[in-house]
Amino acid sequence: MTDTRGGRVADHKGRGWKWAFLVLLVLNIGVLIWLGVQLSGFLDNEAVQPESEEFVISGEALEFELVTDKQQVNRVINLYLQEELDERFSGYTVIVDDLVELEGALNVFGFDVDFGLYMEPLVMDNGNLQLRAQSIQVGSFELPIGIALNILSQQLELPEWIRIDSEQEFILVAFTEFALENDMQFKMRKVDLEADDIRLDILLPEEAIK
Repeated sequence: MTDTRGGRVADHKGRGWKWAFLVLLVLNIGVLIWLGVQLSGFLDNEAVQPESEEFVISGEALEFELVTDKQQVNRVINLYLQEELDERFSGYTVIVDDLVELEGALNVFGFDVDFGLYMEPLVMDNGNLQLRAQSIQVGSFELPIGIALNILSQQLELPEWIRIDSEQEFILVAFTEFALENDMQFKMRKVDLEADDIRLDILLPEEAIK
């Protein structure tokens, strides 16, 4: 007589693993769809498409890690700035490539002059982001970075959580001072432009999904 108990046990374990995988897959898809709906309100109905995500419960908030790339970040940054700043950001463009570049025009001595500000991103321990100026090209003018940043700070009206420090020669993106209407917040985790690896945490209060 053949003992089939071992086969039944193995088959049961196999089916159990498949069901667990399907449940996790459905949960992940649900999270992505829900997150896209939450973000669509300020991205002109354009949702972020993260390459991967995971979430854990941290205190009273859900914490997501988004792994994305320069192409996605370029799209999201410019959509947000155009919608948030509207005409105040008209004529300016942010390009994330080997460095972070801000392009636009400055009024220098009464003339509108095209400029390109090239910055290196530095993730701070608190999740904020410093964009440290490496060089600036202002038409045919040769202006020191500090002076050019001072002129830019007077002509470009930015949200309070984005500040230009002309003395230290960087732009601070203070995510700790920013939140969406549903109290969703962001923290930068990693920016490696050479490897095209950009990661950030999304913090969502439990009240926002109740």
